[in-house]
Amino acid sequence: MPGKTTELSLSGGSGKREGLLPPHKLSAMYEETTEATKSPTTTIRLLACANGVGLIISSIMTAVLSVLNNQISILDIVVIIFSAWVGIFALFLESNLALVHTIRSTITHGVPICGHVTWRGGIYTIAGLLNFAILEPLHIVVGLFSTGVGIYMIKVGKKAGEHLVTLRTSITDEKALLKAFMRHDENGDGYLQQEEFESLMLSLGVELDRDELDAIFFQIDVDNDKNIVYDEFRSWWKQTTSQTRVTLS
Repeated sequence: MPGKTTELSLSGGSGKREGLLPPHKLSAMYEETTEATKSPTTTIRLLACANGVGLIISSIMTAVLSVLNNQISILDIVVIIFSAWVGIFALFLESNLALVHTIRSTITHGVPICGHVTWRGGIYTIAGLLNFAILEPLHIVVGLFSTGVGIYMIKVGKKAGEHLVTLRTSITDEKALLKAFMRHDENGDGYLQQEEFESLMLSLGVELDRDELDAIFFQIDVDNDKNIVYDEFRSWWKQTTSQTRVTLS
């Protein structure tokens, strides 16, 4: 597959780069940020996983105390169920454990919106606010943390969305799309890894922090294997392009 794609990408000669700068004109910041990009720890996912654990613990403790006290309200039931669901949801979508990889891929394929950081941030914010309804120290702490994580993810997601618009509008057609992919697939393995994808973004003049990079990469990498294949890149570009046309029509 890589060999065939490389032949297609080089067949156009050394013509117009169609909105993309050549590699030697990449931002000097790229060399400084590549090593940080390779780091396996990502703030936004660690926070979201911690949030998931907190929500699950608070829901379990509330359920146990309610049973022991033989007193449970409808509000308690709603908070317990929703917090537990969001907590499990967070662990499946944010964790890097191989155990949940298949489940996460199934979720993001079946419900693409789950791949959007802004949407997940909204869910975590709702869970946090709901915990404030139970005026107990544990729920207040969990509520503050979940709300904070959610708002932070919404902010990162919105910024990532703006960068994705820049990427989409800078690639004018599928020929330019293929050229962009192959130009930044530096080791020629047919995949864009995070540092290679960041190189592509930097060639457009877009500098990302680690959380923004992770948010954008996660949205395009639908099977979540930490590699963007051309089919994923093309599917994302065609989908967002058609959505834009519908919005403008």
